[in-house]
Amino acid sequence: MADGATYDRAYYAARGQSGGRVAFWFYYRLARRYVKKGSVLDYGCGGGRFLSYFNRKKYETYGYDISPDALAIAKENAEIRQLYDSREAIADNRFDLICAIHSLEHIEDPLETLQFIRTLLTPRGILMYVVPNISGIGHTLKKNNWIGYGDPAHVSLYPAAKWIELTEKAGFTLLRTGTDGLWDVPYIDGIPLVAQRIIFYPAPVLQVIAGRLLLPPRWGESLVAIAQRDT
Repeated sequence: MADGATYDRAYYAARGQSGGRVAFWFYYRLARRYVKKGSVLDYGCGGGRFLSYFNRKKYETYGYDISPDALAIAKENAEIRQLYDSREAIADNRFDLICAIHSLEHIEDPLETLQFIRTLLTPRGILMYVVPNISGIGHTLKKNNWIGYGDPAHVSLYPAAKWIELTEKAGFTLLRTGTDGLWDVPYIDGIPLVAQRIIFYPAPVLQVIAGRLLLPPRWGESLVAIAQRDT
């Protein structure tokens, strides 16, 4: 796994992680369907934009990241109750909701991390994570140019079935799985970019508007998983 210095300000800027994204709003709307209020930890919080969507009257927000630059950016982007730079610092805390948005693929042993996350959740607490899905149509269409291969820090790229297996092995019950859709156009040579946007964008846009997972895991770029800690 890359160390914290790998994830500097240039890293986040190059990947559009410094500013707001529609995807963060979508993931927030998914999460709040399962946890209406309480404490939420963003595991691998990056620049903190995702946490900025949580209403401070209903949620206490916490962030964890190994990158000093990420934590500095998070302080600039969101009002977060507490930021942590080590697992030891959060080990004695308990959260109602933990989100890991494109974090687990950066970890060489995601099963161990999922097991650790389980210990941080309250009984019946909720985990939501998003990871690249190598069994998705996005990978099928893009092949070696797939976006999941674009970051050398992605050390754990698995099919959806493998992620589900790891999640259940870690002591979770899957409540819902889906995908963010196909958004990394172009996918097909010879078809104009505008036409491809017309073809591929409606489905993910519909999900964003609905605030729900409507597409099965295979029909997109990423796996979105929502799981509950087993008692």
